[in-house]
Amino acid sequence: MAFDDDVRDEFAFSVARDFECQWDLYLIHTYSDKELRILDLSQVSLPQEWLLKWLEELNNVTK
Repeated sequence: MAFDDDVRDEFAFSVARDFECQWDLYLIHTYSDKELRILDLSQVSLPQEWLLKWLEELNNVTK
């Protein structure tokens, strides 16, 4: 996620960091420890509305 503009770059980093943190929290609050050990993470998705929110935030900064 590289942008020419520093403000957008900082914001993109912030959104990426939020995404990473929310992913971890989603997993530990959705699945048990036992499930997490055998879970195929490629089959797990964050709620679509979260992804749409991040996309909207990024689009608002790039305007």
